[in-house]
Amino acid sequence: MTNYKKLTPLDAAFVQLENPNAPMHVAGLMIFELPAKAGADFVTRLVEDWRNETRIKAPWNQKLVSPSRWQLAPRLKTCHDPDLEYHVRHLFLPKPGGQRELGQLVARLHSQPMDLRKLLWECFIIEGLADNRFAIYMKFHHSMVDGISANILLMKGLSERRADNKTAPFWVHSAPEKPFQPGPLQIPSAQALMSTAANVLKLFGRDDQLTTFRSAPYTPLNGPIAAQRRFATQSFSMDRIKALARQAGVSLNDVLLCLVGGTLRRYLQRVTALPGDSLTAAIPISLRAEGDQSCGNAVGMIFSILGTHIADPVVRLQKIHQSTDLAKQQVLGLPQEMRVPYSLVSMMPSVLRMLMGVTGKTRPLFNTVVSNVPGGSEEKFLRGARLVNLYPANIVFPGMAVSFTCYSHAGTLNVGITACRDTVPHMQKLALGMEEACRELEEKLGVGEPAKAAVANAIEEAV
Repeated sequence: MTNYKKLTPLDAAFVQLENPNAPMHVAGLMIFELPAKAGADFVTRLVEDWRNETRIKAPWNQKLVSPSRWQLAPRLKTCHDPDLEYHVRHLFLPKPGGQRELGQLVARLHSQPMDLRKLLWECFIIEGLADNRFAIYMKFHHSMVDGISANILLMKGLSERRADNKTAPFWVHSAPEKPFQPGPLQIPSAQALMSTAANVLKLFGRDDQLTTFRSAPYTPLNGPIAAQRRFATQSFSMDRIKALARQAGVSLNDVLLCLVGGTLRRYLQRVTALPGDSLTAAIPISLRAEGDQSCGNAVGMIFSILGTHIADPVVRLQKIHQSTDLAKQQVLGLPQEMRVPYSLVSMMPSVLRMLMGVTGKTRPLFNTVVSNVPGGSEEKFLRGARLVNLYPANIVFPGMAVSFTCYSHAGTLNVGITACRDTVPHMQKLALGMEEACRELEEKLGVGEPAKAAVANAIEEAV
């Protein structure tokens, strides 16, 4: 007898939102440094071993009962005979493959919708990179994971020991079930319900301080989108970003938002399309209980300005800090049992707009998405190959042609920028603009020496 698993409403939304111009998958681009004594067949043997692996565990072995987006309650079933030749693909770049060529390939892979009749993941192992490196591009349907659970699944397939030469494939490692939380069901009080309703209503009005759905101006980045993607990356030393945060008395996320605001300001100035009001960002926040390492989505949203209307980067950073603090208070000021409902309700206007197909044709609720997934501080290895970078590739939602996603690993903050190809040309300028914004902020705050070599870390699908 087949056991079926019903998707949660949030997981199900990513199935229902799937469409050809906005496929609902996320991905990670992992770049590895080959071991010193690796043979010429290292990657080929890795692919062969992984394709021959017969063990596959949940959630890697689950597929949709019905592949259609037109269903109210999508369900999963277990696949006992997966086609690993389809899900594990071996690709080559003409040697020596540079960052530009890698970016072009990843952009094409990220543009292709997933086949929802099959398992909800695809793994592309890419060799031919310069500097004795290879890459793995791992794609997940968003109904399967959020940023934190995707990171957990990937890290389970890596080792902390360089000498470990027998690392099993990612799909051999299962994800734990959502932890059971004992205790009586908490029924919210009338006061808690009223407080939550009041906070939700604030998001629909105008407020001089709180970033609401009416705060976002229209920009060329907020029209309809097409199917093809661009992908660019940038990276920063975590010490560098933390030094800025300490000096300014703000959070690391505030600094990140300031850099995004700085690069978008420059980008829109170049095309004479910078609005007088600040662009706004939706910022995913984790709603996971402590110790929850299960798959699926457990995220809410807060909203903040990006300070694109402010020339001085220090003033921009302080205004962003004030905006994010107020947004967090909207959530953290609620009773514990109401934080998840509030966060989910705050996401519904965006979901409903996308389901109705009006996003990109009306004034945006927010201008972009800026996400930061916390990673680990320890080095990771795959059969002795060191993980150098892990760049996230996110969804481009209708009406929001560009998104910024960050992941910290072993002292490096890796930034993946995903955009609609037709709407956002010259993506390199966004990647390099983040470095320029960081230098400018360092100079104004008197912090450290700007890392000039960081410019070379930017890669892009096409200039």
